[in-house]
This record gives sequence, C-alpha cells and structure tokens, in this order.
Amino acid sequence: MKTTDSKSKKVRLPHLIFYGLGDLYGGGSFLIIGMLFMFYLTEVIGLSPVLAGFVFAIGKVWDAISDPLMGYISDRTKSRFGRRRIFFLIGIIPIAITFVLMWVPVKFESDAALFVYYSLAYILFSTVFTMVMVPYAALNAEMSHEYKVRTRLSGARLIFSGVASLLGGTLPKVIIDQYSSNPAMGYLVMSFFFGALFSLPWIIVFLGTWELPYESGHQDRKEGLAIFSHFATIFRNRSFRIHIAMYIFSYTAIDILMALFAYYITYYIGKPQIYPIAMGSLLIVQIAAFPLYVFLSNRKGKGRSYIIGLFIWLVGMLLTFFMTPATPVWLVAIICGVIGLGTSAGVMIPWAILPSIIDVDELITTQKRSGVYSGAMTLVRKFVQGIVAMPVIGFVLQTIGFQSNQEQTLEVMFRLKLFLFLGPSILILLGILIAFGFKVTPQAHAILTKEIERLKSGGDKKDVDLKTRETCESITGIPYENLYSGL
Repeated sequence: MKTTDSKSKKVRLPHLIFYGLGDLYGGGSFLIIGMLFMFYLTEVIGLSPVLAGFVFAIGKVWDAISDPLMGYISDRTKSRFGRRRIFFLIGIIPIAITFVLMWVPVKFESDAALFVYYSLAYILFSTVFTMVMVPYAALNAEMSHEYKVRTRLSGARLIFSGVASLLGGTLPKVIIDQYSSNPAMGYLVMSFFFGALFSLPWIIVFLGTWELPYESGHQDRKEGLAIFSHFATIFRNRSFRIHIAMYIFSYTAIDILMALFAYYITYYIGKPQIYPIAMGSLLIVQIAAFPLYVFLSNRKGKGRSYIIGLFIWLVGMLLTFFMTPATPVWLVAIICGVIGLGTSAGVMIPWAILPSIIDVDELITTQKRSGVYSGAMTLVRKFVQGIVAMPVIGFVLQTIGFQSNQEQTLEVMFRLKLFLFLGPSILILLGILIAFGFKVTPQAHAILTKEIERLKSGGDKKDVDLKTRETCESITGIPYENLYSGL
C-alpha cells in the first residue's frame, strides 16, 4: 500500500506543528484526569478514596486486550488514508463525547451505582484514547527515517503536550471556581471546553501528516492469537525493556505528584487559590525546557538527557519537603519551576526514544512494528495510572487517615507531605539507575540503520564488521547471528 509518492518527503516547520497538535489530547486529557478526577470523585461525587482509586483500575483488564489489539489492527489496516491516519478521522466526535461523560454529575443513591457509572465512563474514554493515540504514536517513525527529524517530531509533539498540560493544569480550576456554589456544574462546563479542544485539532493533524511507503523484509501471515504473541515478542528487545522501565518510573512519579498536588496545596499549604500559580509555574518551565532536551538528545543521547533531567527533578522534590504553609507564594512558584525543569525530561524523553526502539526491533524481526510498540506504550501509560498510581494513592490517603472536606490533623498532614516527597523520589532514583543501561546513542543509531539497509539489500551477515556486530548485540541483547531473522 502506498500512502505518499515520495520516500524522502521533508518534514518542515508546518509539519512539526501539524503533527504536534495531536498531543493536545494525549498530554492534556490524562493530566486533567490525573490531577482532578480522583479529587472530583471524592470531594464532589462522594466516593471513598479507595473506590475512587479503583475506578481507574477497573478499566485496565480491558486495556490489556484493547491496546495490543489496536497496535496489531493499526499495523494491518489498509485504507487510502494509510494505516494510521484513518483513525484520526474516526475519533474526532468520540473524543469529545467520552471526555464529557466522565464529568457528568450523575445522582445515584448507592456508591456501587456511582462506581459502575464512572468506571464505564472511564473505560469508554480509555478505549477511544487507545484507538487514536496508538496510531498517532506510531506515525512518528513513519513520517521520517532520520534520527534527528524524529527527535524534532517528538519535541514538537511534547511542546503541544506541554501547552495542553499548562492549560489543563491551570484553566480547569479557573472554570470550576466560577461555579463555587455548584462545583459539579463547574466540572461539567470544564469538560465541554476541553472535549472540544481535544477533538477538533485532529482534522488538522490528519491533513498535515503522511506515512512513508513501507515494505516488510518478511511478510508475517499469522493471525488470531498472533496479536498477543506479537505483543510478547517486543520484550526480546533489550533496549525496549530498559526504555519501558524508564517510562514507567518517570510517568508513575508524575502521576503521584500531580494527583497529590491538589490535596497538598488545599489541605497542607492551606491556600487552594495559589494552585493555578504553582501548577502554571511547573508547566511553563516544563514546556520551555523541551527544546533544551531536544538539543541535548541529538548531541549527547536520549539516555543521558533523561538522567540529567531526573536529577534536577529530584532536587525539586527535596525542596518541596521544606515547604510549609508560611512559604511565600513566589518561593512556591520557584520550587515548582525547578520540578518542571526536571519533569520536562521525564515527560519527553521516553516518547522521543520510541522511534529508535522500533528500528531496533526491525533489526531483530525484519518488520516495522510501530503499532505494536505504540500500543505497548499506551497500555503501560494507562496501566501505570490505573493499576498502580491511582489505587495506591487512594489506599494511602485512606490509610493515613485523610477525611474528605474536613480539617486534617497535623499527623495526617505530615504523612501526606512525606508521601508526596518519598513516592516520586524513589521512582525518580530508579529511573536514573535504569537509564545508565540505555545504549542507543546517535552514533549507535547510525550504525543500526546502516546495517538494516545493508541486510535489507541482500547483504550477508558474515560480512559484518566487528564494531557493527558489537553495537547491534549491545542494543538488542541478542547474538548477531540471530538478528534479522523474523519473529
């Protein structure tokens, strides 16, 4: 199937913008959900923290099926619009509807009925997110074959994700606070605004992107349960195992930080009105730092850039431990800015790495399985938030004695502060340690792509030079003789 008439179509500035617009949805929706949905369920709807946490968890059994399935479907879709872009058109209206459904203030007398409604609403949202974002993540590797261009595409994507995060971190509370006498209506109005913001740009993304022609080195004809066997084979890839661990540690730390921040500012600092200032400072610096990490990634490698950013983030978390209700607002903003400088790497680098991981997989399997890998990333993202972060947060809040809409004891407030500091900090340290093992540098990637082209052109494995052999074995974790041999 041919989706464009040129293998060398240039990615220019307008194309970076058109592609990046898609992550207004990817970055903004999960940030709003991560920061406010549990707070909404406990403080507005009245669910217990444990039940609210399990609203996120209940949809993950379905995600374990839908995310690999969507990657598999995307890799095998045939349409005149390509394998990926057709899903952008399909998703426009469902994106808006499913986001709004999560914030409808339904009135049921039993907690069980409320739990079922919001669990189903979250499942619907999560399914549409998968349908659109799995092909979107895969598209980066198929708009260009160049390492630096792909990094710029990732940077553009994350800049728009950061813009969405900035809007999602500040504007919802501004809208909600306009309805102080009826917070439920405020959340609903907010959902209509952001539902439109998340859905409409996909028209532009569809029109402003393309897919380069692709022919697999070996045609795989397995069907049925091959969907899940394909998904399992990605863990043969050493670089992917390291990459997914980096992704899990940084994004789980972000989820815990963002989910607890509203509670921390409201109850510990005691100044809910500064929430937009604190979150705005964090997100503005996070966005501003994306070009810095693009530069560092193209010069020093993405693994090293990730390590640098997480060290900065760790310093910011240490500073939060010394914040008190008496801390001036300007100092709170500075501390949040330091955290934002670090989280910028934690947010951006895992997605910037993904196209290179897909190339490593091609060296192993001969296939360009962008959909399978982007499906894995989407599954892990939702699994971490739904199974790990939110249920753990709900359980911890209940365990430390937190009571919704009540004044908290000093002991409860100290425990909340300790959890805000220790939870992300431990995960950040784990992310730093694992990142030292990531070996796909710009130089290694150049060797990798050159070897793929040589083998694709009929080159003999016996003719490989020593440096290429060692590089390929280092980044794949597989003996060279077993590479480029299919699934």
